[in-house]
Amino acid sequence: MTQVELLALVIATLNQLDIPHMLVGSHASSVYGEPRSTHDIDLVIDLPPSLIPDLVAAFDSSRYYLSESALREGRMANLIDNQTGDKADLFILGDDPQDRIAFERRTPDNVLGTDVDLASVEDTILSKCRWNDMIGGSQRQENDIRQMLIRQRDSLNWSYLRTQAEQGGLLESLKRLTNP
Repeated sequence: MTQVELLALVIATLNQLDIPHMLVGSHASSVYGEPRSTHDIDLVIDLPPSLIPDLVAAFDSSRYYLSESALREGRMANLIDNQTGDKADLFILGDDPQDRIAFERRTPDNVLGTDVDLASVEDTILSKCRWNDMIGGSQRQENDIRQMLIRQRDSLNWSYLRTQAEQGGLLESLKRLTNP
C-alpha cells in the first residue's frame, strides 16, 4: 500500500465512522506552498471516546498497528501499515481554543486524489511556526512556512494570522519568517 492509498483508506474509514478530520502538516503545506515528500500523513481527528473501539477495529490488526491506549489517553496515535511502513499520525482534537478555531476553519479539498478536510493556509502556517519553535528551528519547517507565505501572500487573512500568532506566542517567529 502506498502513502496515497493509505491516505484514501484512512479518510474513507473516518468518513464511514463519521469522525471529523483535518489534514495538517507537510501534506497541507505542500498544497499551499512548495510540494515536498514526507514520511507520514498528519491528521487531526475529533474522536469521541465511544468511537475509539470502532476506529481500532476498522483496521485489521494483522496488517495495521493502532494504539487504542494512545487514543484513549488523547495522545498522538500512529497508524502503521506493517507491510510497507507507511504511517498516519492521528492527533486527537483537544480543548485548546486555538486548535478548536483552526478545526472549525478547515475546508474541503482534494489532496492526492482523496477528498479531505484541509487545514486553512493560515492555520497551517501557525502550526508550522509552533512546531518549528518547539524543535528549536528547522530549515525544512522554515522553508515550508516561507513558501506558503510567498505563494499565498495575496490570499492570506493577515489579520487572523497576526492575531492568532500573537495569542499563541508566535508573533516574533512569524515576523522573522515573513521578513528574512
